[in-house]
Amino acid sequence: MLWIFLAILLASIVIGLPIAFGLGVAALVMAVLSDIPLSIMIEQSIRGVNSFPLLAIPFFILVGEVMSNGGIARRLMELAGALVGFMRGGLGQVAITGSMFFGGISGSAVADTAATGAMMIPSMKEQGYTAANATAINTVSSVIGIIIPPSIPLILYGIVTETSISRLFIAGIIPGLLIGFALMVTTYILAKKDGGGVQQFRWDRLWKAFKDAWLALVLPVIVIGGIIGGVFTATEAAVAALLYALAISLVVYREFKLKELGGMLIRTARLTGMVMMLLAFATVIAWFLTINMVPQTLVSQVQAITQDPFLLLLIVATLLLLVGFVMDLTPAMVIMAPMLAPIVTSVGVDAAYFGVLMAFVLGIGLLTPPVGTCLYVGCGVGKVSMESLVKAMLPYYVALLVVLVILIAFPGIVTWLPDLTAVRGN
Repeated sequence: MLWIFLAILLASIVIGLPIAFGLGVAALVMAVLSDIPLSIMIEQSIRGVNSFPLLAIPFFILVGEVMSNGGIARRLMELAGALVGFMRGGLGQVAITGSMFFGGISGSAVADTAATGAMMIPSMKEQGYTAANATAINTVSSVIGIIIPPSIPLILYGIVTETSISRLFIAGIIPGLLIGFALMVTTYILAKKDGGGVQQFRWDRLWKAFKDAWLALVLPVIVIGGIIGGVFTATEAAVAALLYALAISLVVYREFKLKELGGMLIRTARLTGMVMMLLAFATVIAWFLTINMVPQTLVSQVQAITQDPFLLLLIVATLLLLVGFVMDLTPAMVIMAPMLAPIVTSVGVDAAYFGVLMAFVLGIGLLTPPVGTCLYVGCGVGKVSMESLVKAMLPYYVALLVVLVILIAFPGIVTWLPDLTAVRGN
C-alpha cells in the first residue's frame, strides 16, 4: 500500500498536479483497492480537519496580514535598524533581526520574505548591496519565521502527530534564535568582502524606535507569555494576538483601513483552504497506512538498521532535505510527519524536538530549487534571477546546515526550555 501511495504521489509531482489533489487521487485508489466504502474515507477526512488547534492557522495568517498593512512590520524593522544597524553588514543585520521580530509573530516564512523584502531590499541596494546579495539575506532569514513561535508548520506537526502545540512553540524559541545568530555571523563575515554600509549607533534613535514599536513588541509577549503562563492555549493566543494587532493598527497607529480587511480575509481563506484540503486527504492516507501496519513495519525495519538516535536523525534529516527539493513544506509536513515521528520516537527521541527539527529541515527546502516557495517570492520581490539568487545564498546554506548538525548533535538545545517550563497542554 505504501508503494502505491508513493507511486501516485510521484506521478502527481511529475505531471504538475497540485499535491492536495494528488493525495485525493491516492486515497481514492487505495480505498478502491482495499474494498473500503467511500463513506469511511469521507469520515476520516472530516476527522482530520475537525480539530480545535487548527483554528490557530487562519488567525496567525491574518495576524501577518494585519502586521504588513497596519504599520506594525515597518516599526519593527525600524527598531531592528536602530538596534543592530551599526554592525558590519548593517542593513543585512537589520533584515535578519527584523525577520526574527516579524517571523516570531506571523509564523509564515513566505509572508516574512514578502514583507521584509519589500521594505529592506531597496534600501540595501542604495547602501551598496548587489540585488542578489540583498535578496539572499532577506530570503534566507525567512526560515526563522517557521521556527520561532508561532509557527504554522509546528501547528500542523502537532495535529498530525498528536504532540502538544504549546510545547512545540516553546521548543522552537532557542533554535530560532540560534539560526538568527548563525545568519548574522555569516552576514558579518561576508560584509568584510561585500561591504554593505554601517550606520552609527545612537541612543536617541534607538529610544525613539523603541517608543514607536513597543506596542508591537507586546504581540510576542502575548503569544509566548500567555502559553508559558498557562493563560492561553496556542489557539487562544492566536485569537488574542489578532485582536491586539487590529486594535493597535486601527486605534493607535491608524494605518490600517477597514476596507482592506476584505482582501485580507479572502487571502487568508485561500491559504487556510489549501491547508485544510491537504490535511483532510493526508488523514485518509495516514489511516490507510496505519490499518495496513505500514508505520509499525517501518519502525521495525529502521530499528534493524540502527537504534542510535544521532545516526537515525542524520538519516531522517538527509531524507527530509531530499524531500524538500521536490515538495513544499506544508504537504511534506502533513505527509511525512505521521510516518517518521513513530520511527524516531521509538529510539527515545522527544516528539517536540523532532517536530522542530523537521520544520527546520523542510524550511531549508523552501530556499532550494526547484520547488522553493520563498526562493520564487524572493526573486519576485528582489527582481533577480534564480541562478544569481541561489549563488548568493550558498554561504547561508552552509550556515543553516551547520546549525542543523548542531541541533542533531545536541538535542538539549531544543528540549531544555520546554522541559524547564513544563509546558505540555495544547
